[in-house]
Amino acid sequence: MNLTLLLPEIIVIVGGLAVMLRDLWLPADRKDGLWAWALAVPLIALAATFLPQLDVAARISVDGAMIVNPEATALSGSFYLDGMSMLLKRAFCVAAALVILMSREYLSELNRGQGEFWSLALFALSGMFFCASANDFMSLFVALEVVTVSFFVLVAFKRSSGTSIEAGLKLLVMGSLSAALMLYGIAFVYGASGTVFFDQVVVNGEVTRTGLRDLLATGQLVYSTELLIGVMLIFLGLGFKTSAVPLHVWVPDVYQGAPTPVTAYLSVGSKLAGFVLMLRVLEVFSRSGPMVDSLTPFLALVAAVTLFYGNLGALPQSNIKRLLGYSSIGQCGYILLGIASAWTVGISGTLFYMTAYVVTNLAAFAVVILVSRATNSHEIDDYSGLGRKNPLLAAALTVALLSLAGVPPFIGFFGKFMLIGSTFGSDELRWLGLVGMVNVVIALYYYLCVIKRIYMREERHPAKSVVPLRLKVVLAISMAALVIGGIAPQFLADKTAEIAEELQFAPRPRGGEHR
Repeated sequence: MNLTLLLPEIIVIVGGLAVMLRDLWLPADRKDGLWAWALAVPLIALAATFLPQLDVAARISVDGAMIVNPEATALSGSFYLDGMSMLLKRAFCVAAALVILMSREYLSELNRGQGEFWSLALFALSGMFFCASANDFMSLFVALEVVTVSFFVLVAFKRSSGTSIEAGLKLLVMGSLSAALMLYGIAFVYGASGTVFFDQVVVNGEVTRTGLRDLLATGQLVYSTELLIGVMLIFLGLGFKTSAVPLHVWVPDVYQGAPTPVTAYLSVGSKLAGFVLMLRVLEVFSRSGPMVDSLTPFLALVAAVTLFYGNLGALPQSNIKRLLGYSSIGQCGYILLGIASAWTVGISGTLFYMTAYVVTNLAAFAVVILVSRATNSHEIDDYSGLGRKNPLLAAALTVALLSLAGVPPFIGFFGKFMLIGSTFGSDELRWLGLVGMVNVVIALYYYLCVIKRIYMREERHPAKSVVPLRLKVVLAISMAALVIGGIAPQFLADKTAEIAEELQFAPRPRGGEHR
């Protein structure tokens, strides 16, 4: 079982149950403090990720071959702890804590259901944790469904709102479709290989379980049409979580209809869970040169179409949540650039951008929540004159949007520089790098349109947004992180480069030397 490695997951699950029971037992007039209990859970889990007992080598050398360290696995090898899983778990904890802080005032307007909201948010966090450490297709699927089912309920949480219920139903239908695609893909992979496990498990010198990675590396599993179909279907299913084309159609409507804190949580937590699983699957199949040769054009095409769809779709939007929804699709396209390149710089850039995206996007949504409470609207025109009414909110939203656009000196610029630069390491993907550069210009236009309203338009609503002290601190820290991360990105970049090396993506025997 190796329960020590599961300590962060245990903390989150027990914490979610404790919040649920406390909500059940407390009288109605004493439930206002539940948010503090909920906030403590991701913070304690975040602290637990730094325990020395969890700092174990992911791989060890046995007879000259690198194998998974049994001390880094749990649940009979289905749970795997490495640098990428720890980095993403810390990012998930930060995301959950920020969402809980942003949600307090929003939920105070609801007559009931606060305890259920906090519990579901924590259960979704536990699913994200297991996604980061999934080491076989079955645990991958179950972990992803824990996240998805939690968000089904959270999106439709505002039962008095028809748009919230509609958004939940749309997410349910698309989520069911993506789950079917993924299961069908897993069935194809199992049929072609006879296993659903990523790595073999060695106990006392004997192989107790065969893994896909080793079958591919030793040539026991050969490239086949059935295997390729299975892997592509799995990537399509994961594309739903990451909002990649063609399973992106739910994003604008769900972002608009869901409660705004849920939209914020969905935009970072669910998306990053999908991307970390993409990296896990791609790492396994990078051992097959023909498989990578087939997957690369597929992923590159999806990345290019996703970039254009997201950024062009954002241009005519008048609702800030829909605009951020299309922006989220575009941001998915940028991350797919690094995944499509599938070599160290691209994977490092992917991890760097995923981590930075948490703070960037949540800072933007924190401002959206506060402004919408004052104006009772999500129209972009409501931000006119915000620079004069509330300079802190205006500055925070401006910094977040410029970072999303990839403007220096913010952290988003360095992330996009790494992602786009990774495509120029291969002759086959240089066209994709040019697509990324064109889309940076397109995205900059609609982000600047919002900033223009903030500072150059007359006020539309006289109501001034009230910013609690804790959110002032959060916004100030977020802005500082986005600026410092852009000026001095070495700490995070060095960490993600180290993790990318640890992942051991196999060199690709393709035309065009990596540079």
